[in-house]
Amino acid sequence: MWGNKKKGNQIDTIIAKGTCVEGNFNIAGNLFIDGEVKGDIRSDHSHEAIVSVGLNGQISGDLYAPYVVVFGHIKGDVHAAEKVELKPGAKVEGDLYYKVIEMNAGSEVNGKMIAMGESPQLEHQAEASEAHPDNEYHVAKQH
Repeated sequence: MWGNKKKGNQIDTIIAKGTCVEGNFNIAGNLFIDGEVKGDIRSDHSHEAIVSVGLNGQISGDLYAPYVVVFGHIKGDVHAAEKVELKPGAKVEGDLYYKVIEMNAGSEVNGKMIAMGESPQLEHQAEASEAHPDNEYHVAKQH
């Protein structure tokens, strides 16, 4: 029964309500926080790693993970390499870096919201270089 579940549905580490963890740490796999963390959290950056902050969850520090789901409160910057989901009642006090965002009514961000990824200008330059191979040589030569 347990072996049939996908990695994305499995929680590898839980910080339960009433638990307070202090210090910076790295995680492997999926993390669910319904307690309190005082320090930075970094995931192993696998493309499937998810950090979820429950309704009672609080983080005082920066968070780095491919996927982030927030119901609770984060005081610090959030770096979601792939996607961040802010559920109703979620509160982020810090800058939010993301590739894709899903923000529900009732969620709040007090900081900058910065979309990550390649800028359209860089993509356009790449297309121009492909269309005219000589352009790439001249651009490289000028720098």
